[in-house]
Amino acid sequence: LSRIGDELYLEPTESGLSLRAVNSSRSAFAAFLFAPLFFQLYEPGSAGPDTELFRCKVHMKSFLGVFRSLPSLEKSVGKCLILLKPRASRLVLQLHCKHGVTKTHNLAFQECERLQAVFDTQRCASRLCAPARLLAEAVVHFPPTLAEVTLGTGPGGKISLRNYVEDEAEPSKTMVTELWLAEDEFQSVAVAPGSHITF
Repeated sequence: LSRIGDELYLEPTESGLSLRAVNSSRSAFAAFLFAPLFFQLYEPGSAGPDTELFRCKVHMKSFLGVFRSLPSLEKSVGKCLILLKPRASRLVLQLHCKHGVTKTHNLAFQECERLQAVFDTQRCASRLCAPARLLAEAVVHFPPTLAEVTLGTGPGGKISLRNYVEDEAEPSKTMVTELWLAEDEFQSVAVAPGSHITF
């Protein structure tokens, strides 16, 4: 999500915790829904008869700062408590670590409208569905400062991810990273041969 937008939208619903991001030009959107079963305990709060469930957005860098040293977090953190405190305008992230240590982060947030991409999936000419792990392992090969990646199709139904390079006068001076994924690594693939999309 941090590769898409500078803000993280959080929406606790009855069907789970939704994390979403949109880029500044509103041309790219991504959403993850963590079902209640993902959590040891999940309480989304309750909406009154005339009110909706609470939703907010936080700066992506602030949120990622809490989890910046992931390898050491996986070894030392037993659980993470996420609390929304609307009256204080704070998103509280508590990391319960070994030896009784608790790290508490209070992030400022802004209340926001629901962030939802509006499009007709039936009109989409191409569709890819993959486990999050596959995509996470694929994009780790690209530098975090990379602005755009091109996804395309190749021979034998393979899918390529390549850093987007504008036409350069001297191609030999350009660093190109390209990764190929087999079609069977995806849950479903329906992409026209020769298709390319840069995002």
